[in-house]
Amino acid sequence: MAFFAIMKSYFMIHDYMFNKLNKPIFVLLVIAVIFGAVYFWLVTPINTGQNIGHRFDWPDEVANYFFIENLAKTGELYVSEPLNSVAKNQVHPRSFNVKNNGSLVPGSFLGLILLYGFLAKIFGVGLIIYITPILAILGSLAFYGIIKRIFDEKIALLSLVLMLFHPAWWYYSVTSMLPNVCFVSLVIISVWLLFFKETKITFPQILLSAFSLGLAISIRPVEIIWIVALYFLLSIYLFRKLDWKKIVLFFAILFITLSPSFYQQKALFGNILTSGYDQLHIQQSLFKQVSGSFQSFIAPFGIHPRITTNNLWLYFFKEFWWLSFLAVLGLIFILFDLIKKTGLVFGYVLFSLFLFFWLGNFYGSWQFTDELTMKLNVLGLSYFRYWLPIYVISIPFIAGGLIWIINFFKTNAIKKIVLFIFVIFLFYNSATLVLSKNDDSIIPVRKRIAEYKKTASEVFSLTEPNSVIITIRKDKVFFPERKVIHSFYDLPENPELLEILPGLVNEAPVYYYSLGFEKNLNLENKMSLELVKNINQEVLYKIK
Repeated sequence: MAFFAIMKSYFMIHDYMFNKLNKPIFVLLVIAVIFGAVYFWLVTPINTGQNIGHRFDWPDEVANYFFIENLAKTGELYVSEPLNSVAKNQVHPRSFNVKNNGSLVPGSFLGLILLYGFLAKIFGVGLIIYITPILAILGSLAFYGIIKRIFDEKIALLSLVLMLFHPAWWYYSVTSMLPNVCFVSLVIISVWLLFFKETKITFPQILLSAFSLGLAISIRPVEIIWIVALYFLLSIYLFRKLDWKKIVLFFAILFITLSPSFYQQKALFGNILTSGYDQLHIQQSLFKQVSGSFQSFIAPFGIHPRITTNNLWLYFFKEFWWLSFLAVLGLIFILFDLIKKTGLVFGYVLFSLFLFFWLGNFYGSWQFTDELTMKLNVLGLSYFRYWLPIYVISIPFIAGGLIWIINFFKTNAIKKIVLFIFVIFLFYNSATLVLSKNDDSIIPVRKRIAEYKKTASEVFSLTEPNSVIITIRKDKVFFPERKVIHSFYDLPENPELLEILPGLVNEAPVYYYSLGFEKNLNLENKMSLELVKNINQEVLYKIK
């Protein structure tokens, strides 16, 4: 009975959407509000009762949030760290850069920090974690507008829904301190602003489009090649709607929007084209080979067809098989039917194929070497967020594949039922993967972050406010309330850290948070470990 009630409601909503509404604005708003509420709920931390600041599961999120908050409160993108003079610049969390004078600076591109820091300064620091979900909803609505112009209303509306619960989009919309959804949303909004009027392009459209694109490039400048290709195709289509004044205005606004990033990169790193990634100390051996060269914009990890093919198979096709099958089906259908389509559809297909092969090689040639990262992560693997533009641009093909299948059925009632069943099936698979299936799914991560806060609260009660905690992969738990030194190895096996301990202990209380009991409590240089407390399976020692 419940099933028939649901189906009756579905038919009523479907008929209202497509028969009684000339433009389904109401439906768009309902969809946006529903998914916006889900995104907001998932990004809001669990209340554990401890007076502990935001915690994140990604070192990159820790760094971005810290510098966004610091910029909003102080107007600065660096933090002094006097202890680094004796610690040889080891006092910092992961994903941070350390300057020669010991101060801490970002280890990433600066655009996200500057944009979110500016918004936080105006609207309050409490807004920071919600900016990405808001942009994800706005970007999805803009994508609907673009797809409606290129294809049709049904594909556009179906694409909107598919986009909002696509695993990669959903996951990184609520992993809110990473830049990828923000970047893609701003590119989509920029394109939509040039696209939504059929007759002409006004100066406000040019201004806002260039501004949105400038923000996007400042957040992910490494994507510049495919962005140039996209706007080259757009310029061909929009050629008759543009004149030299609008083109000059577009590039002027684009340059002005990029200027704050250039200025800060010059101030922090000594070069307007140098980012935090180029100087990230833990990756110097990798980036020294490509930093400052054109190769970093073409193939930063080289060209490795076998590795690329394997990664694309695993992380584009196999992991999202319920979506990739439909995407391939829809692409084949559109290609065979292309002669009946407009030039816009042809351009969309052409650019989609280019983007697939470009980003496929650009990031697919990168092979992870950290076995623990591969073991513990599925959606958390970086391929999924770096390939976000490919996942998004393939969504209309998924919608096309669905429509092609349901068109085999003759009656409208059967078509509606089949479409409903397919959408529920796709949603179920996506929701299971995003929310609960793996250790890095959102609900387990939320619970883990709540445990971080409990652990941090207990450790803070046992350590001095000016203390330093040496830890393996737990720096994200204790920073920023405590200064941290991150290690990939147990302290007794890390000669670089053992060397700095005598000088550091003279300057501040130093603790070692170990993943288990240490067999030998005696360290080099007459240093030793004194047990403070066993916390679950982990152990806090004081270094003396």
